[in-house]
Amino acid sequence: MDIPKIRVKGKEIELPRPTMRMWRRVAEYDDQDKTGWGTLRLMDEHSKILAEMYGLASPDDIDPADVLTGYVEAARFVIGLASERLKELPNAEAEAVN
Repeated sequence: MDIPKIRVKGKEIELPRPTMRMWRRVAEYDDQDKTGWGTLRLMDEHSKILAEMYGLASPDDIDPADVLTGYVEAARFVIGLASERLKELPNAEAEAVN
């Protein structure tokens, strides 16, 4: 799984290893009904969460071209980490307990 990157003030930065707090934040945001949100609100909300994910002081420094795609890539990465280690477990059937 490639670590997502965005551009901030012309410099490319890599997503730090996320915490469980960030996983919850992304999951809660993704579960929201965004029907009726305009482009401005969507860009604002995505950029705020991106700023949190990357530890930035302000979302205003993120390259606008990276906001939507950057959010999708980073959110997939954060959520995907939760199941990444599950792939390492043996795929054995559990015995029924009676």
